[in-house]
Amino acid sequence: MLDNLNAFLLAAASTVQNQLTYETRRAVIIAFGVLMTLASIAIIVIIMLQKGTNDNVGVISGASDTYYGKNKEHNKESNLKKATFGLFAFIIVCAIICVVIGVVGNE
Repeated sequence: MLDNLNAFLLAAASTVQNQLTYETRRAVIIAFGVLMTLASIAIIVIIMLQKGTNDNVGVISGASDTYYGKNKEHNKESNLKKATFGLFAFIIVCAIICVVIGVVGNE
């Protein structure tokens, strides 16, 4: 599986090599680095806004049978968890793009 991923990344890198100049690749890597830095700061802030797992003790006592417990997918904590996952996926995609563009510069 890793061989297939490596072959895919090298194929993508060779395609990028034929189409982008060094200055363009450098500018794209800097831009994605800035975006990843901003997303990292945002993900830290969002995680700090989330409640800890100790705050969910009400589940043990059966408090989750309330209206609040049944509609958890529409509350603030759920939205924060979705935003955390979205930012995490964004950072991973940006990192993969930087690797593909960076491999070109090392060849």
